[in-house]
Order: sequence, then C-alpha cells, then structure tokens
Amino acid sequence: MPDDSINFDKERVIFHIDLDAFYVEVERQNDPNLRGKAVVIGGTGPRGVVATASYEARKFGVHSAMATAVARRLCPTAIFMRGNHELYRNVSKKFMNILREYSPNVVPVSVDEAYLDMTGTERLYGEPIDAADTIRKAVRDALGLPASIGIGPSKLVAKVSSEHAKPDGVFQVRQQEAEAFFAPQPVRNLPGIGPKAGEALAKLQISTLGELATAPIGPLRRALGPNNAAHVQRRARGIDNAPLRERVKAKSISAETTFETDVSSRSELEKSLKKLCERVGTRLRKSGQRARGASIKLRYGDFTTITRQRTFQAPGDGDQLIYDTAHALLVTAMRQRGDAIRLIGVGVSGLGEQAAQLSLLDQNPMADSDTSEAIDTIRDRFGSESISRGSV
Repeated sequence: MPDDSINFDKERVIFHIDLDAFYVEVERQNDPNLRGKAVVIGGTGPRGVVATASYEARKFGVHSAMATAVARRLCPTAIFMRGNHELYRNVSKKFMNILREYSPNVVPVSVDEAYLDMTGTERLYGEPIDAADTIRKAVRDALGLPASIGIGPSKLVAKVSSEHAKPDGVFQVRQQEAEAFFAPQPVRNLPGIGPKAGEALAKLQISTLGELATAPIGPLRRALGPNNAAHVQRRARGIDNAPLRERVKAKSISAETTFETDVSSRSELEKSLKKLCERVGTRLRKSGQRARGASIKLRYGDFTTITRQRTFQAPGDGDQLIYDTAHALLVTAMRQRGDAIRLIGVGVSGLGEQAAQLSLLDQNPMADSDTSEAIDTIRDRFGSESISRGSV
C-alpha cells in the first residue's frame, strides 16, 4: 500500500512553469505589430482548428479546439496565423536552458512547460516565491515571454497551482493546504481525469475533488477501474509522492490493440490504425525526437504474428507520415494474407533529434508536423478524444 503520510519538515519544492499563450507570444517577438491585438494560431483553412489564441481573442470567446470558421465569426478582426513550429521548438530549447541555470533537475513536459525541483535552493535564490519571480524575470529578459509558475510539494500540486497563477503570475500551495485547495475544484481540474472519467464520475453525482476524495471506494472502482480508484482518490486530496525525473528516451515507440473479436474489415482496421498512429505520434513529439521509419505488427486468429517495416524518405514526427507508411504496410500485408486479425500494432524506430530534412517532392514539408503539434496542444487541454484528423 502506498504511504499517504507526509513529512512537512522535509517538504519538496516543485515548480511548474508554463509560458502563457506561447505560440502567440513568440510570434509577437518576431512581429511587434501583433502586440495588443487579437491573434489566433492554428489551421487557417475552412476545416481548420484553433491551437491557441491570445488573451485579446479569448475575450470574444475564442478558445483552443474551436473550429477556425467559428473563431472568425466570433472575432472577425483577429489576425489568423498558421504558426511556425520549427521556430517554437528553437525558442523552447532556449527556455529550457534558462531553467537549467536554476536547477539541475528540469523535466520538460512540452515545448512551453516544465517542472523544476527547487528543493534546498533557498540559500541561493531565497524563498520559493522570490525564486519564482527571479526565474520569470530571467525568461522575460532573455526571451520576452511571460511565464506563470505554480509552486507545490509535488508535481501534481505545482501543476494545479500554475493554473491559478495565470496569466504571468506565481501561486504557491503547501502540503498542509493542498486538500482544502483541491476540494472545491471541478474533477476535470485534476490531471489525468479526462472526458470519459469525468462522465463516469458525473453519473455518481461527483463533481468536485472534495466529493471525489470522500466518495465510497466501491463505486469508484467500478467507474474508474480497480487499479485506478484508490490512486485517483489520493490525488484528489492533493497527495502525490511520485519522484521528479526525466524519462529515459526510448529507442522506439509503439502502441497496439487487441480486438474483442477478430477483425477482417479493412475500414475497421484502418480506423484502429489511425488511432494507434496518433498515439505513437503524440509520444514521439513529446520526446522531442524524430523517427526514421515505421512498422506494423499483425497477429491473426491462429496467433501467427508478423511485422513489417519501412524507412521514411526523411526523418519525421507527423501523424500523417506515420499513418501513410503504416497504412501502405497494412494494405500489402492484407493482400498477402486476407485472414481476420486479432491484434494490430504500430511503431516508430530510429529515433533521434535530427533536424527536419526538406523533401523536394513536398510543397510544405513541415505542414504534417505543425498540424500534429497543434492537435497535441488541443488534446493536452481538452482530452485525447477532443479532436481527430478527418478520414484519410
């Protein structure tokens, strides 16, 4: 059983730092004429989706995951931009380097946010609030970007605190304050509670973290799963003893699914393949790497298992690139053997931090990567089922 006890005398000091309206603010550094204006970044075509919007645009009701066409109706005077994700990645590297000047333990989460372990740094930078202000000033001076910092005894509390620090502020919650701080908040404010879990809890008449923390464990197990209920309930009380450490970069990334009954329908297989490619692509981009090739894994009803792989023309990290390659492998495999499939998997390999190589055959070689990153941003904020690419 996990130890729920907390030693306040040895409380950790964890920062969660988030750059406010990151894409917009980077564009404003490139073009000062954008300052003070409503700016919307994302897909600009008729089927485009908003990735992020400036606070000026948000006042009109524009928000992430909204159709661009709707955003244009709400705020017709806004400046709509497709964005430059290669530029954002370069600025992100500078941002992370600044953070490493203040702590040896920096764990990036995405291009615009990271955790820092600031435990025991009081002699160097003063109290946590003062240290946070120092870091915010360093980021502002070096990059011209506003940052919000949440401070807590754990990743969980720091993350939730940073939402209360926005925009461009600092907010601290100590361990003895965490349960009371969490209690009135909606269950969806707890990291890890997505739309499906939120719906399951709503059916139990649970709408706040305080209600979740004190709910009978039996119904929670049925709603969230036997292995998740107790863990989620501890987190709803603001308890998180997970260590802060950067994940070791994998040599390959893969995902697979086993069907309840064997599937022979090509459309059903393509639908599953698409979801798997998106899962793999999201993990690939969050790792900060690109892949050199993709592979598929198929297991038939008789448990015969095959794998097929293909190298990309140039290293990449876009969902469409992964899907196109995996789909071609699937089509070939189905031609060779048309039996029903029990399991399907997708993987990428040859990972590295290679610079994107431009293909002479592609009129817009970064479009796939940029669109995929915009979708990642929306899913991070609204859940993995909030948006999906159209059928290929």
